[in-house]
Amino acid sequence: MAKEKDRIRLNRLKVGDESVFSDIYDEYWESIFKYIIRILPDADDTADIVQETFVVFWELQGRLEGVRSIKAYLFIMARNLAFKRFRANLKRAQVEDRLTQFYGEAIASSEQVIGAKDLSNLLDAEIEKLPERMREVFVLSRKEHLSYKEIAERLHISDQTVKKQIHNSLKYLRLKIDEEYIPYLTLLIFIDVVM
Repeated sequence: MAKEKDRIRLNRLKVGDESVFSDIYDEYWESIFKYIIRILPDADDTADIVQETFVVFWELQGRLEGVRSIKAYLFIMARNLAFKRFRANLKRAQVEDRLTQFYGEAIASSEQVIGAKDLSNLLDAEIEKLPERMREVFVLSRKEHLSYKEIAERLHISDQTVKKQIHNSLKYLRLKIDEEYIPYLTLLIFIDVVM
């Protein structure tokens, strides 16, 4: 009976039936949330994964021929997305730890703190000189700490455009910064590449 119900629902999804999608969402979102919270203990991350699962499911509506169980399909998709997010969070934490260890002691000296402040002021001045869209993308990335995907969605541009704008702005800033500040700018570039 459940298989037949899923088959009917999948056929209705193929033709873009939003009401059946809403029914599926209402039926499974809470149990998927409870499942994913065990992988990602952060409720915001878990909510993001639940949303992403259903967005991807909707986008695949016409290509679900091999699906036998909607519940199993959604849970597997959510689990895979959660593990991907978990790996990304772990990698980010490891990078932050390494950077803290590497630069933590060096920045302790007052001379370097002053150098970092001077660099910050210099960077702010140079950022203001960037073309408007490039500046907007750079500020969203570096000051508001948004991901490429979040910036792309906010500005209605592609992820690749965001990546290119960040790359070009870092290249421009590298040309404008004095040699004494290059290690700090290298840190910015390193974070950009790793993240």
